[in-house]
Order: sequence, then structure tokens, then C-alpha cells
Amino acid sequence: MKAFIIFIALLVAAVIGWYIFNYYQSSNSKPLVVNTKTTDTMVIVRDSIINAGTYDSIPSGFYQGMLPCKNCEGIQRTILFIDNDHYKMEELNWGKGTAAKAVEGTWEKEKEKGHFRLYENDKPVAEYRLSKDSLINTESYGTKIPDSLSHQYALFRKNTAPENASWKKRRSEGVEILGTGGDPYWSVEIDKDKYILFKAPTVQRPVIVPIEKPQPTKDSLVYSISTDGGNVLRVSIAPGFCTDGLSDHIYEYRMTVTYKGQTYKGCAVTLDKEVIGENKK
Repeated sequence: MKAFIIFIALLVAAVIGWYIFNYYQSSNSKPLVVNTKTTDTMVIVRDSIINAGTYDSIPSGFYQGMLPCKNCEGIQRTILFIDNDHYKMEELNWGKGTAAKAVEGTWEKEKEKGHFRLYENDKPVAEYRLSKDSLINTESYGTKIPDSLSHQYALFRKNTAPENASWKKRRSEGVEILGTGGDPYWSVEIDKDKYILFKAPTVQRPVIVPIEKPQPTKDSLVYSISTDGGNVLRVSIAPGFCTDGLSDHIYEYRMTVTYKGQTYKGCAVTLDKEVIGENKK
């Protein structure tokens, strides 16, 4: 009898142990849910970039980010680094409805590794630290930015439109300028020696006209050509950073097309700078 009671006790202990083991196993297999706001997640990601090591290399292409603003929704700063020592910068105040402020100048490396400074007419504009594929703003217009606020002043590398592989192929086929826009989607191809091709869903057939010499204006280059039907196709190309809303590419130019009383606005990429009179420096 005593042996039977001991057996029953051991059996009960084994069942309880098996239940406890399976309970903890199932608990550990459940995903961990963390109630973290999206903004907190973004700060963590940015901090990981900010705290990364610096790299003694040259910034290239587009960088973009949103800076804090006391009197607007935010300041969108976009910088394009050209060649090895020139840059173009635009600052757009969101919520103000004003035009973007454009700045051009040069940049040079600082003594501290990974740091470089931007100049406009030999006057310092900003100092940055290159960290992976991001720029950390350490000084702006003479004001030092504390490390604790660095995540609010980070710029992130963006895709540059001319780097699109399919457009590089078009350059080999003789196309020097490509334009695109949405709502509705439309496109323009310009071969400076042959034609301009315009496509849009609102136009029944693609419009193709023989190329003519463009007319430069104060801030743009304008092609204005009559079609066989007597309508005028007007294509204007102007400097200015632009996003097409269809991709994450940033363009260096804006394009406006007018045809049959309708205006199409979008972006343009120049595969040959000489087409718009911008020889490389």
C-alpha cells in the first residue's frame, strides 16, 4: 500500500512538471509585443546611424531630410553634391507656400576625419559629418548643433535620377533629356539632333515633332514647336529639385509641357549637360 501511494505521488508530480514545462515553452515561443510609437522607432534607427563610425570618403549624389522649424511644419533640406567640390542646396518651408530657397557653393574637408564644411561665396553655411549613407549636421550658419539634437538634423542618401539603368541605356540610343510626371502619367523624350516625343493618356496618339533650336529664358530652356495639325507643343526645362511622386528618385530639373490647352508638370533628367548649356566644371 505504501509503495502504491508513492507511485501515485510520483505520477502526479510528473504530470505537474510536464504541464509547467509546456506552459513556459509556449510562453517563450510567443512573439514579444512592444508598444512603441513610430516616432520612437525612427529615433532608434537614426541614433544607430548617428552613432556609427565616420568614413573618410566623399559625399556624392542627393541627400534629403526634414529639419525642425518654429514657424512652419518643417524645413525640407535637399543637397546635391556635384563632382568633387561643388554642391547645390534647396530648403523648402512646408506649410508656408513659399518657393524653395536655393544655394550653390563649394565644400571642403575639415581636419577631423569624416567632417566637411559647405560654403556660399566663401562664407560658411554648414558643417556635416559623413556617417554611412547619411549626413549628420553638426553646425548650421555658425550655430553648433548639440549631439542630443543630431537626429533632428540628419540627411539621408536618396536615389539620383540619372543613375537609373534604363535611362543610361536611352542615352546610348541618343536621348539626352527625359521628362516624366503623374496624374495622369506622361513622358517626354528629347533627342537634340532629331525629335521630341510626348506621350500622355489624354492624347490619343504619341506626339512627335522634329527638333528645333530651343529658346533660353531667364531661368529655363523652352522648346516651342508646331505639330502637323497646327497645335503647339511647348516644353520648358528649369533647374530645381523635383520628385515625380512615382518613385524615390530625386531630379535636378523640373519640366512643364503645354499641349492643346492642357499643362503637365513634372520632373526632368538630363543625360547630357551640354543640352541645357551646363558644361561640367
